[in-house]
Amino acid sequence: MAKAEDSREPSDHVPMPFTFRGVALLARGPGWRLAVALVVAAVFVALCCVWFLSRHWAPAVDEAIASLPASKGAIRDGRLHWEDTDWRQLTRPGGSAKPHFIVDPENRKEDGSGPDVQLELRKDHWVLSSVMGYWRLKYPDWLKVDLHQQRLSPWWGARRPFLLLGVGVAVVLWLAFAWPLAALAGAWPVRTVAYFADREGSLGTYWRLALAAMIPAAVLFALGVVCYGLGLLPLLGLVVVFALHLVVAWVFMFFAPFYLSRIEGAPRKGNPFKDKGEGEAEGETGNPFGEGAKAKAVRTPVDGDG
Repeated sequence: MAKAEDSREPSDHVPMPFTFRGVALLARGPGWRLAVALVVAAVFVALCCVWFLSRHWAPAVDEAIASLPASKGAIRDGRLHWEDTDWRQLTRPGGSAKPHFIVDPENRKEDGSGPDVQLELRKDHWVLSSVMGYWRLKYPDWLKVDLHQQRLSPWWGARRPFLLLGVGVAVVLWLAFAWPLAALAGAWPVRTVAYFADREGSLGTYWRLALAAMIPAAVLFALGVVCYGLGLLPLLGLVVVFALHLVVAWVFMFFAPFYLSRIEGAPRKGNPFKDKGEGEAEGETGNPFGEGAKAKAVRTPVDGDG
């Protein structure tokens, strides 16, 4: 019987999904354990995103609202209605992760390099620019927004915590939807690796393994968000981390199947020219060019011998 010591899960051992063995153990273990690990990972990612927004974006919105006129200013009928004709910067320059808000009613400000994210309200359109690109969109005719403190300040102050909470819930729900679909696509490569590695398991096991492989990748991306929020990474560095976390997921999908149970009775692949160990006679199942084969050839009778 084939030995499968690398696949048996001790009863007192809680697998951590940050090693190939841990991912394989989660896939073979009870479903509730994998579900708990996925929920913890999704909540961790959501908390990192909410922390980033509350540290950089929410204070920028507070500052922009405080810089608005007291009672006049709006977007109506596809146009910006603003008393002053000069462009105004609503937020002071800060860290690269802090968004900037600008009002330019006469389109006088020249386009140029700025912070990581910058939103400009212009006469008949708004501009979103960053190091990743430049987007220009017209105001829809149905859009009606009051751009003054009397209306926006109480609206934002009452809804700010709920909006941040909504972002966290949206992140968790998105991951709960995206991870199973991505794991469904990854189950077939996992099955292929397990097949050629002589590892047992059903399609459900391979799907759970691909699902567990999302956990270390998601944690890596969440840490990238934290590093970006602390100023340790530029925005392009965060984009690289996002691409890298996809690669990490596929790496775990490839190597974790080797830690599943070996199929019982499956031959262990080795050197076909190496002599067998104890209990096996050479020349029978071992090296055909060994000493046993030579002795057998000598004992073979030849025609004409007495």
